[in-house]
Amino acid sequence: MKKNYLILFTFLLSIFAVNAQELRPYVGLGGFVHLYSFEKDLQSSPAVSLSAGAEYKLFGFFLPEIEANYMFGKFKNKPNLNANVNTSDKTFSNVNFSFAPKISLSNYGESAYFQIFPKYIYSLISATETISTSSQLGTGTKERSTSISQHNYGIGFGVVFNFDTWYSNSLAMNLSYSSVRVSHAFDKLNPGTERTDNNGVYGIELKYYFGVKRLK
Repeated sequence: MKKNYLILFTFLLSIFAVNAQELRPYVGLGGFVHLYSFEKDLQSSPAVSLSAGAEYKLFGFFLPEIEANYMFGKFKNKPNLNANVNTSDKTFSNVNFSFAPKISLSNYGESAYFQIFPKYIYSLISATETISTSSQLGTGTKERSTSISQHNYGIGFGVVFNFDTWYSNSLAMNLSYSSVRVSHAFDKLNPGTERTDNNGVYGIELKYYFGVKRLK
């Protein structure tokens, strides 16, 4: 199943590359917060995101994008009442492949314009948990890891600034939300515990678009 989605992503990329005059590759950097709760106790975990993709100007206001994204961060522990067990560290990383039918809300050729982009996301999530134990018999440490895949959705809104250069380079500043559920991987590691309630992933990201043709 995972292989099929990678093939589909590669196929979409090849379609985007058919007309290089309308194609703009980009790179991105973002900061995000995963919100979730343990028995209504709201928690947050920060994450950093690195992305690369391509925008294709299909017509007028319609600018679909495909993207590969890598996100990593630390996951806060669930409060543990057992003093003999201490979960010292939880880390996660996820690779997201997405398609966004992005829409320009004003003239694409202006010095700045607003955009909105609903997004479909296929996520591959890896979770690692390091547990330190302490008792009368001594101390010990063990590490466990697992991985899962998910279908998710997202939406974003931002503003794009076009640079007056020889090439149509741009900088986008976006606010975004996605339904990626990192906590499900940690729930899989601890099947006997109560499942974590997810409240979504929120963040801000910067994307720099590299123009491949001169401005007219």
